[in-house]
Amino acid sequence: MNRTMVVCLGGALALLAVAAAAEPPASTPVGDIGAGGPCESIGEVVGLKAGRDGFLTVREGPGTGYAEVDRLSSERRVRLCRSEGRWVSVMYPPPGSRMLCEPESADIRRYRGPCNFGWVHWNWIRIVAG
Repeated sequence: MNRTMVVCLGGALALLAVAAAAEPPASTPVGDIGAGGPCESIGEVVGLKAGRDGFLTVREGPGTGYAEVDRLSSERRVRLCRSEGRWVSVMYPPPGSRMLCEPESADIRRYRGPCNFGWVHWNWIRIVAG
């Protein structure tokens, strides 16, 4: 290979790497990123501003166009299941409960157990395990 071809090929590969790193995959099980199984990663609600709403809205789907289904307070721990863009599906026990939420897959839309679930924006979640 001549020098010009090597430089062009290197530049093209660098552009592809930048494009791939710019956006997360459209739909990624969080367990595939870190933990290994469905909903094994644990997150914590962070960054809520005092004096404001004081809660993180949980929605039916990944976006503000979906209905609100619940509200989470600061420091609430949740299982992280599937990431879609800047949204992540979460699963968590009802307030005051010590039950463990055990999903069968990262697709919480199929879940029919006793735990609460929905979608929250990644801006307010910090991964603490997994």
